[in-house]
Amino acid sequence: MTREEKCKLAIKRGYTYNSETGIIYNKLGKIVNNINKDGYIRIATTISFKKGIVLVGHQFAWYYMYKECVEQIDHVNGIRDDNRICNLRSVTHQQNTWNRTNVKGYSLRKNTNKWRSTIELNKKKIHLGDFNSEFEARNAYLEAKKKYHVI
Repeated sequence: MTREEKCKLAIKRGYTYNSETGIIYNKLGKIVNNINKDGYIRIATTISFKKGIVLVGHQFAWYYMYKECVEQIDHVNGIRDDNRICNLRSVTHQQNTWNRTNVKGYSLRKNTNKWRSTIELNKKKIHLGDFNSEFEARNAYLEAKKKYHVI
């Protein structure tokens, strides 16, 4: 079942969405507040006996408002259960990876004892330089991030 078919089924089953609050309601008017292990709101409904679908809330919210399914949806403020429409934006997979906070973009090269800074754009690595300190390498990466990772 495609994502669009899942969204249509959820609407048919009575799920609704408030774009200002980001809250999703089930057919009984109760707030859907199931959160999956990754921190996203999760909609689960049955298709038939022993069969069901699972859909994340931000995908449902986007479809509910725009009647389209997009490659990926990003939470602007980084809060995964904040599904207000003003907090959601359509992005590519690469743009969505730019939100990662655990990726530094620089590392120590033991053979030269220098810090190398790189950034990736369109599946190509861009060498930003070799630096004497971690601070310099980090700043080069952050400046490049402002330049290349603009949404």
